[in-house]
Amino acid sequence: MIQSSNSDTVGDALRFVPGASRDGSTLDAFGDTYLIRGFLANQTINGIAVSTMRQPRDSIGIERIEVLKGPASVLYGQLQPGAVVNVVTKQPKREWAGSASVSYGRYDDFRGTVDLTGPVTKGGALRFRVTGAYDDADSFIDYWHRRHVFVAPVLAVDAGDATTVTLEGMYSRNRLNGFFNGLPAEGTVLPNPNGRFARALTLTDPTFRPSIRDDSDITARVEHAFSDRIRWRTALSWMHEYRDEEGVLGLLGWADDTQRTLSRAVLASVSSGNTWTAHTDLGVGFETGPFSHDLVAGGEYTWFDRHTTGATSLAPDLDLFAPTHQMTARPTTTLIPSRSTTNDESTRTAGLFAQDRVALTDQIKLIAGVRWSDYRQTVVSTRGRAAALTRDQSQTAWTTQFGLLYTPTPSISLFANRTTSFLPVQGIRASGEALKPETGTQYEVGAKAVLLGGAFALNGSLFHLKRGDVAVADRVSPGFLVAIGEQVAKGFELSATGRPIDGLTLYAGYAYMDAKTTEDNDAALIGKRIRNTPEHSVVLRGDYDVRTGPLVGVSFGGSATYTGDRAADIENSFSLPSYWRIDAQIGYAVTRNVKLGASLENLTDERYYSNAYSLFEVWPGAPRTWRVNLTTKF
Repeated sequence: MIQSSNSDTVGDALRFVPGASRDGSTLDAFGDTYLIRGFLANQTINGIAVSTMRQPRDSIGIERIEVLKGPASVLYGQLQPGAVVNVVTKQPKREWAGSASVSYGRYDDFRGTVDLTGPVTKGGALRFRVTGAYDDADSFIDYWHRRHVFVAPVLAVDAGDATTVTLEGMYSRNRLNGFFNGLPAEGTVLPNPNGRFARALTLTDPTFRPSIRDDSDITARVEHAFSDRIRWRTALSWMHEYRDEEGVLGLLGWADDTQRTLSRAVLASVSSGNTWTAHTDLGVGFETGPFSHDLVAGGEYTWFDRHTTGATSLAPDLDLFAPTHQMTARPTTTLIPSRSTTNDESTRTAGLFAQDRVALTDQIKLIAGVRWSDYRQTVVSTRGRAAALTRDQSQTAWTTQFGLLYTPTPSISLFANRTTSFLPVQGIRASGEALKPETGTQYEVGAKAVLLGGAFALNGSLFHLKRGDVAVADRVSPGFLVAIGEQVAKGFELSATGRPIDGLTLYAGYAYMDAKTTEDNDAALIGKRIRNTPEHSVVLRGDYDVRTGPLVGVSFGGSATYTGDRAADIENSFSLPSYWRIDAQIGYAVTRNVKLGASLENLTDERYYSNAYSLFEVWPGAPRTWRVNLTTKF
């Protein structure tokens, strides 16, 4: 589905997951983040957790995306309930293969990719793979421009018949001009006496400095099979994040009562962070009497450090209905000394875990797991001219997982599970205080059926998720966090996949969700819906490859996604309206190795809004866009 839908990032592909909704945009400072089942989707790369604030992972380096909605905290580390989005990267092959593509679209959107793999030594005992992408694009937003570079080399070697060593790297840079942090609600989703804002409106000026986002990864993995039933895996990874950003925000509100002129603030920040993660586990298969076991046990250690400096300044007011932008010189700004900050965060987490999958009978399987986590955090923060504050906190937690799988027939599966979670928070309050780790509990029951020899598959599940000490963005003090006492999300999901005839694939999904704040020190928040989470969402997708007749080589694809109305902030002071987005694709295989394609996104030119944070941060969705592409394999 990644290729057929022309998805360039993980976030692009997640729009086809029932119950997923945007909580961030590639146009803003907060990354291409998604909520699944009302909570921020946990992200892992080949099973190693990564920050949700990292840049969207480029699809050219992705083999597949696994959305794991059941229990995951035991094996995947300190994660919150909802879902784990695990990205499995492309690995080297023993035979030579390669592909390259170029595409061009509306708003001068150019993209080029390359994917090359093959043996370094005869037989492929030593093999490599390199994937890369380059993007250069404008946007429907005035003065917004993005230049993106991505490269991911992988080297694998067979150190004997049963051992594989893999060294994998990644570098990604985004250079953003015209940093975009949303628009006021009055003039987008709420009435404004002056009318509706122009679709291309931006709060920034092109003379503000570009924002730079760099991510780098290096991971070493070793896998060894002692026998068919005993295997060992270990991994060591280093991840580096660098941000140098300057963005204009409208959080200071209207400059007058006419809702025409906006007071602007400029938030500038520089941050650099490093994460070291060591993970090891041993898997053993064995029997105890009539029961068959698949036991996995191991541990991990994570060391995270980040240094951040930030400053907030006042910028000249802007008339949003007749904007005059500074085109030659940077606007004069006035520093707010009390908003200058310096923060140093240091977090150490250690964990030990064990999970046993027990086959009680051929039809009944039991899953049980336990995890011990130890968490220590030190935060040193300075705000304005005040003296530095040092905060230390530590906590130890046990989390558990229980699941039951019953297969009355080979084509029908029934399951139930319960899991708890524990998540240390990266980030601090505006006061300089650290936040407590988030805790969670998830219950789920469901069924899966495979029909007509695999031609159709049906899935359904009921879920109830609870999360405590929830960290959310502080919209009064951007760059900081606040905590909500408790949130609960409950609902159900249905999905169906079918291949009724040769070449045709159909997919449909629906999710219902009741997600609200249930406890908080602020009584006004109790009963409020979780921000950016629709009650109803629908996904429809179809792809057809013509394999016979005069149109052989032609392929068609299309999708329709429905996102229901959503609360736009934690106070539920306003809502984002529901919308349908319809996309279409067509392709033609010129030869066995050359393919032409074209796509239309937002076919009906729906004026929709993807997400929001506050009354002055509403993100519009893109209007109708098109793209043509050429792909060759070699």
